[in-house]
Amino acid sequence: MSKRESGQPAADQNADDGLQEFANLWQQAPVTPPVAEAIRAQVGRQERRMRWYAWFEWLASLVVGVGGIYLMLNSEAGDALWRALLVIVLLACAMAFSVSNRRGVWEPLEESVRGYLDLARLRLVRKRRMLRFAWLFFIAELGIFAVWQWLSGYGWLEPIFAGDGRFAATWILVFALAMGGWSIWYWHRIKSGEQQIAKWQRENIEATEK
Repeated sequence: MSKRESGQPAADQNADDGLQEFANLWQQAPVTPPVAEAIRAQVGRQERRMRWYAWFEWLASLVVGVGGIYLMLNSEAGDALWRALLVIVLLACAMAFSVSNRRGVWEPLEESVRGYLDLARLRLVRKRRMLRFAWLFFIAELGIFAVWQWLSGYGWLEPIFAGDGRFAATWILVFALAMGGWSIWYWHRIKSGEQQIAKWQRENIEATEK
């Protein structure tokens, strides 16, 4: 039977053939396994904790920053303006890193096991980056204080540490030790997260091969 006798244009038949081929390919595509409830729940709990930590961190930074600027400007130090400016710069750097380091870690890119595992890995990467930034920020502060104290010897600025500086050095040492203990605990949590992700990965592979 010819195309004219069938009563259907050739273009429509070609279109139907294309749709049928697409349907066959779609049916042959592998079915994505559903996301395990344990993975979904763990990632959800992490997200809630991250939001609470973010709000607390930003609120605490705002209180400390505003309070520090107020105390500096109302002090009798001759370089109060420079000290307030230093607080603003340090606070801006910390806040900028906090915002950029949390970008893209709230939701998975796709609703699949791979998407959730990639999100969990990305969060661990950002945690390691935050840990490195905390130490670099601490070292940078110590360097700024040392330069400030050195410049005060020439009368350009007033000294930050009064007296011989032993009291300030003691508190800096105590803070460094406390920060070291926190870093060990935080690194252990990162390693535990890596082990959990590896376990989920194995379970996902086993479920896919069944």
